[in-house]
Amino acid sequence: MVGEFLILLVLITAAAALLSYGAEIFAEKFGAHFTGSVVLALITTMPEYMFVIWAAIKFEYSMAIGSAVGACTILITLGYGLVILFATSRISKRPVERIELSAGTRIDAIYLMVTAIVALLLAWEGGGYDLKDGILLTLLFVIYVIQLSRRAFIFARNNNTHADAPKPTGKRLAVASGFLLVGGLAVFFLSEPFVDSMLKLAHGLGINPMAIAIILGPFASEMPEKITAYITVIRNGRLAEISVCNFIGSKVNHNSLLLGTLPLVAFFKNHGTVPGIISLPFLTMTVLTIFATISLARRRLTRGQGVLFVLLYAAIIFAAYMVRTPVVASPH
Repeated sequence: MVGEFLILLVLITAAAALLSYGAEIFAEKFGAHFTGSVVLALITTMPEYMFVIWAAIKFEYSMAIGSAVGACTILITLGYGLVILFATSRISKRPVERIELSAGTRIDAIYLMVTAIVALLLAWEGGGYDLKDGILLTLLFVIYVIQLSRRAFIFARNNNTHADAPKPTGKRLAVASGFLLVGGLAVFFLSEPFVDSMLKLAHGLGINPMAIAIILGPFASEMPEKITAYITVIRNGRLAEISVCNFIGSKVNHNSLLLGTLPLVAFFKNHGTVPGIISLPFLTMTVLTIFATISLARRRLTRGQGVLFVLLYAAIIFAAYMVRTPVVASPH
């Protein structure tokens, strides 16, 4: 049991390293903003999509919603905070005093705020998500990707006109694409057995079921994304924007396309409206998202902000444990 977990952890880490190296080369061509927010965000959230889709097909919507909310909460607290702390400390091989984000990240801040509020209003308005809501949320994500893609091509065109700008060759881009493909496939196929092994290990060690449901489940499901982001900043704190945009892009992704997937699956399965969206964890996640948006809009992230977001995660876990927040049983 322990051996299986350790082997899978090593393999996941190796896959995350491939994603990190591939992302760095792509960032030279298309910018850290697009690479983190779109390319890495889509690749590293594939396992989450598969889980949500299969849960929805089996009519386990509460399970899918619980997974999405738990994962989002981790992304914008512990994940976001540790990236800042790693990049601004000696944990990174090339630390920075503070993380300076490009002007383009304000687009992420805007969409992060808009998608969070729209997702909340749509759920409140109809008591859940229906087909209309699914289409609107999906369109929001499509518009977001189109806008970031246009900026990425402008960045690439401008890079070609500056003599001192990094210009990755076709060969390096091909290598980067290979890294992203192999790393993405490995993450996709290894994520489910890794989550299974982590939960089995926790049960075997007699860890509290509440801790497993609130902490270990979401933490394990988001592990590939976190490892990719952490490896990137540990290698070089100046690459922190890729990691920050990876988390924020994933959060925009969760608020729009991932949640929009639920009513679309429900429509094709003739399940009707997806109920049970509005809950205390969902409202907490929305408030945290707005707080993260304010931080991101400043475009300057300091170690103090990193500490604050990590403490917010600890406070949420403590509160959930103290009030015994109902959690959805794991499908595994």
